[in-house]
Amino acid sequence: MLVFDQLKKNDAQLQLLAIVIFSGLALLSAGLWWVQVVRARDYRTSSETQSSRTLRLPSVRGKILDRNGAVLAENRAKFNISVYLEDLSDSFKKEYLRIRPTNTVATAAPFWKRWLGLSASVKPVKLKPEEYRPIEWQARFSVMNNLVQELARGLDLPRLPFDTNDFIRHYTNRLALPYPILKNASMTDMARFQEKLSGNIAADLEIQSTRYYPFSNTAAHVLGYLRRDDDRFSDGEDATFSYRLPDFRGVVGIEAGFDEDLCGRAGTKSVIVNNRGYRQTESITSPAEAGHNVVLTLDLRIQRRAEVALRQKIGPGRFGAAVVMEVESGDILALASSPASDPSYFITGFPPGEYAKWTDETSGLQKNRATREVYQPGSTFKTVVALAALENGLNPHETFQVEPDPAAAPKGAYFVGNQKFRDTADAGPYDLRRAIVRSSNSYFIHTGLRPGVFPRVVELAHRLHLGEPTELPLRQEGTGHFPDTATLRAGWKGGDTALISIGQGKVDVTPLQMAVLTSALANGGKVLWPRLVSRLEPQDSMSTEAPTLFPASRVRDHLGVNPRHLQTLRDAMVAETEDVNEGTGKHARVEGLRICGKTGTAARMVHGTKHNTTWFISFAPYEAPARYAVVVMVEDGASGGGTCAPVAREIYQELFNLGQPGGGRPALTSTQ
Repeated sequence: MLVFDQLKKNDAQLQLLAIVIFSGLALLSAGLWWVQVVRARDYRTSSETQSSRTLRLPSVRGKILDRNGAVLAENRAKFNISVYLEDLSDSFKKEYLRIRPTNTVATAAPFWKRWLGLSASVKPVKLKPEEYRPIEWQARFSVMNNLVQELARGLDLPRLPFDTNDFIRHYTNRLALPYPILKNASMTDMARFQEKLSGNIAADLEIQSTRYYPFSNTAAHVLGYLRRDDDRFSDGEDATFSYRLPDFRGVVGIEAGFDEDLCGRAGTKSVIVNNRGYRQTESITSPAEAGHNVVLTLDLRIQRRAEVALRQKIGPGRFGAAVVMEVESGDILALASSPASDPSYFITGFPPGEYAKWTDETSGLQKNRATREVYQPGSTFKTVVALAALENGLNPHETFQVEPDPAAAPKGAYFVGNQKFRDTADAGPYDLRRAIVRSSNSYFIHTGLRPGVFPRVVELAHRLHLGEPTELPLRQEGTGHFPDTATLRAGWKGGDTALISIGQGKVDVTPLQMAVLTSALANGGKVLWPRLVSRLEPQDSMSTEAPTLFPASRVRDHLGVNPRHLQTLRDAMVAETEDVNEGTGKHARVEGLRICGKTGTAARMVHGTKHNTTWFISFAPYEAPARYAVVVMVEDGASGGGTCAPVAREIYQELFNLGQPGGGRPALTSTQ
């Protein structure tokens, strides 16, 4: 060949160049052979002993705010003092070698060992897996216990607990994640750690986001609560994560109804681990996207005043609810249910005895009495009967003589066939106004039984959508009950009509439904959809994303009654609170404010025992335009006027800033 022909010539420089080139090629070939043949198994083993794991990173949950921006639920940083266990792998190995059994081998040594004094050697015992694994765990426990106690001494704590079972679970299933030694470290703990221990022991501060409710149990039933849910995933999210950091899911309340909006979108971190499961490197492959804030229509001050008034006025051991609603917009300013528990317990853990209360049905902590529990409306339903009668041609000034009860004079009574209906009002003459003021059962039973009245009652009840959901996003709603057409045609009797005419029998409502009813009486007959959420907005105030708005003043239906009849009813309702002699709602009076109200009491049977449900529905001011509807319900109260009306009075004082020295308002503190 041409190249070899040239080399045969006596050209020393060309020959030297050829030697250098061929030597390089030979060296390169030898290196390739070494890598691909001799070291192939080592590289293959290294590749097999490393693998990638995906870690789910929960996003920052959105806040829940009241209409004025006061924070009802937010996130706080939680600090743990944790350790990545791969940092202790060498210590685990050294401790294992120290405590594992050994054999001392004493044999005839070669002359050079005898000359050096090495007449015997120590060799480790060859162990089977079932023999060496307990020793490995013993070594890990020993190293971890020493580290925990060193941390306790550095933090000036008497001791720190070390749960071996928890450590085993973490080491077995979550080895690449930090293992928390001290959870929820205080500011003092963190300061001492940074001063004495940081960089000196194999532990570090770890920050996590946790849910926080700054006003304890205020609006607890509205907010709802969270449950730990480390297996959660959202639409479009990879569900095959190797590891997951702690995450939560809403169970009830706004936390559940807007869970997907609040929780945002989780991120992903890629973690390279070795064959032992220890973390080698990590990198964030997709960042978490923060959830949206939920802005409610609630007013924190009104909500707190309603809750405090319920507790103070109805007394311990009583159950009740209060709803405050703007009559023109349908916005809910307060949605109180008593008693209530602190939703933060589901995050931080229940104090001693609190979980037993939560699970005890008799304590009633789980029940949202404002929206979920249903009750007979009692005499508050007489407002609907009055409107129906007026629409049917009733003369409001026409009097009806209530006969005395033969067994309880001077109280009145009304007989439907052989069935007697007792009256809480005295016998005597009643027109519509006095019947509302005194809440006469006999008058309204007589009126409800008049030809053509009850069909009008049914029509109004259906326009009010009684027995149907109001669609609040709380997952805590009772629909109540009102007879449908089929029920009215199937064996309906005069006694059934008589019971509904006084708000008992086959009718059940929630306090929220009664607030919608009361607002319709106040605003001229518009039946509104109640609104609890006004908008969703991004957490970042600099974001250009537009908020999602939920419109107010959505009209669901109309009562379709004559405005003059509504005014007649309003005149009777304002007399109920202002008539100091006969008005059953006089305890709701507030100086400088005219309030239209209606009291009610309904009997119910619970496990064979008779109980009362007491009510006060109201709106103010009497002068147009009315602004607020206030509904109060108390289980087993003395009466609607004696138990519920004083609670409403406290709420009206806050709504109109009346009755407080200097017009001042209470400070925002926990209601617990």
